[in-house]
Amino acid sequence: MSLENILKKINEDAQVEVHKIIEESNTKAEEIKNQARQEAQDHASAFLREEERKGQLEASRIVTQARLQKKLDILAFKKDLIDQILEKAFQQEKFDGGSLTRTVILKDGEREEAFDEQKMMDQIRPQLEKYICELLDL
Repeated sequence: MSLENILKKINEDAQVEVHKIIEESNTKAEEIKNQARQEAQDHASAFLREEERKGQLEASRIVTQARLQKKLDILAFKKDLIDQILEKAFQQEKFDGGSLTRTVILKDGEREEAFDEQKMMDQIRPQLEKYICELLDL
């Protein structure tokens, strides 16, 4: 074999080896790229699931808070309504010319006392609220 043939053979073998290395590198690079793409999709899916869960929790919290606020508003309305009813009842009693009094029984007789309207309202409010709510179906 001549020197030229030997060099040609070495060159051909080197070219084959270069193409083989390039092919392996391209294959390896494609595998790494596909693996990175899959990992990115997995991370994105996990992130999306977590954010959807957080969104559902926030939506649930908002709905619960709105329901609670609605109940508080209804209770405030009922309280205002009952306050108006009690106030009108006391005003009506005043218009009728009377005043609210109670008879206190003592050892040596009886005594009439005027009621403190606010104190009386505070004392009878719970029973009246219950009774009025039952009557008005509130």
